Amino acid sequence: MPTTTDAARPREVRTLADKLLEVHDWLREQLGHLRAEAAAHLDARAAHQGPGAPPAPGLGLQIRQRCLEFCDALTFHHTGEDEHVFPGVLEHHPDLREPLARLAAEHRDMARLKERLLALLDDITTTDPEEFRTEFDALAGLLTAHLDHEEGWLVPVLADVPFPPGPPS
Repeated sequence: MPTTTDAARPREVRTLADKLLEVHDWLREQLGHLRAEAAAHLDARAAHQGPGAPPAPGLGLQIRQRCLEFCDALTFHHTGEDEHVFPGVLEHHPDLREPLARLAAEHRDMARLKERLLALLDDITTTDPEEFRTEFDALAGLLTAHLDHEEGWLVPVLADVPFPPGPPS
């Protein structure tokens, strides 16, 4: 199963494979931003000592909002794949039943991790930094591996599907 992670990305979206890569690149980019922002906030909290207020909650609230937006986008993306992309691929490529089932299972695993992470974000100003980092790293690792798996299986079969699709025949 090849991975497209190191391949040059398309500049223009002409196929469903191009669109998938565009969305996956965006998810990877957002994941990197979230990691950096969360690390900055948690490091500032850890460095605070003595009297005076800890770092302002603004950054923590911003991280919480960005995480919520990212998780919503991830849920939207995976729901679209589960309900629309995977059934269409399966109809034309029944030999991909097992890989598609694996990808759908990875979606469910990520949803569980996402819920644990969101629970920690209920109050980012008091969340245990190590627990947050552990959960975030687990989700990031699973998501990154999942995107690679998905690209390896789906890019070849979606490369022939024009995007945006034409009207139904």
